[in-house]
Amino acid sequence: MRFIFKALSVLGLCLAAQLTPSYAETSTAYQAPKIIAGTGVRVRTNPAVSAVEVGKLPFGTVLVTQQRSSTQSTIGAKKDYWYKVNTPVKGWVFGGLLQDYDAKNPDKIAVQLIRGKLGKAEQITDSGILNFNDALEVSQFAQQAANKAKTLDLAGDLQLAYLQAVQQGLSAIPINQEKKLPYAPWIKSLGSLVFYHELAGGYYVDSRSFWKLADRYKQAQIGDVIAWQAAHAALGGECEGFIECMSYRLQITQGEYLKRYPKGQYVTPALKEINADLTYMLKEAPQQKENIKEIDFALWDKLLAPVAASPSLEQTKQYLKQIKALGK
Repeated sequence: MRFIFKALSVLGLCLAAQLTPSYAETSTAYQAPKIIAGTGVRVRTNPAVSAVEVGKLPFGTVLVTQQRSSTQSTIGAKKDYWYKVNTPVKGWVFGGLLQDYDAKNPDKIAVQLIRGKLGKAEQITDSGILNFNDALEVSQFAQQAANKAKTLDLAGDLQLAYLQAVQQGLSAIPINQEKKLPYAPWIKSLGSLVFYHELAGGYYVDSRSFWKLADRYKQAQIGDVIAWQAAHAALGGECEGFIECMSYRLQITQGEYLKRYPKGQYVTPALKEINADLTYMLKEAPQQKENIKEIDFALWDKLLAPVAASPSLEQTKQYLKQIKALGK
C-alpha cells in the first residue's frame, strides 16, 4: 500500500511538472539592445499580462534583452514577443513597447522616438497630445538626450521637443490643480521657463524661452523651426480688440519671425497669419483713429523690407497703407 501511494505521488508530481509552464524552457536566448518606446512600461515576473508587476520603465530607457518568449502575444493592436531583461528591473517586457536600439546613432533614435509622441517639430499645438505623466517622461528623456547630442540640428530638435513636451504637461494639468501634488513641485522646478497666464487660468512656456533657443541654434536648420514655434508661443494679456495692441503683438510674434528669417521656410504662412489680423484691424480702424497713431509703422517697414516679393507680402503692405491712411 505504501508502495502504491509513493508511486501515485511521484506520478502526480510528474503530471504537475508537465502542466506548470516553465518560461525558462519555453523561451530562447535573445540578447539585443532595445529602448523603451512607451511610457510607464510595466515589467512582469512572467511573459503574460496576468503576471505580477515588478516595476516600471520610463520612456527612453535603454536595456539589453536576455531571452525571448517562444510565441507572440497580442496586446491591444500590437502583436509581439515578450523579452526578459535583467537591468534596470529584472523581469519580462512586452516587445510591442520596445524598439531596436542603435548605440551608434543615439541622437537619431531619440528624435525618432520623441517625434513619434509629439508629432513633427513644426507642428503648432499646445495641448491634447500627451497626458501629464506621459509629458513628464517625454520631457525628461528629451532633456537628457539633448544634453548628450553630438550634432547641432539634432540637439536643437531635442531641446525644442523638451519645451513642447513641457507645454503638453502644463496644458494637461486639471483646472485649479496647479498648486497641488504632483503638479506644484514640477512647475516650481521649471522656474522662469514658464509663466502663469491669468486670463487663460494656467501655466505656459514663456515665449522668451523659445526665442532664446532659436538664437542658440540660429546657425542650424532647426533654428528656423524653433523660431516658427516661438512665434506661436503664448503671450500674457489680451488686446480686447485695440488695433495698436494687435499690431504690437504681431510684431513680436510673426513679425519677429520675419525679422530673423526673412527668407525662411515659414514666411508665406507667417504673412497669411499677419494678413488675417490686419483684415480685422482695417475693419476696426475707422472707429479707432487715435489708436492708429500708436502703431509703429516704421517698424513694419523695417520688418518687411528684406522679405522677398510675393502676393501675400503685397497684401500685407496694402493693408498697412490703408490703416495708416485712416489715421490721418
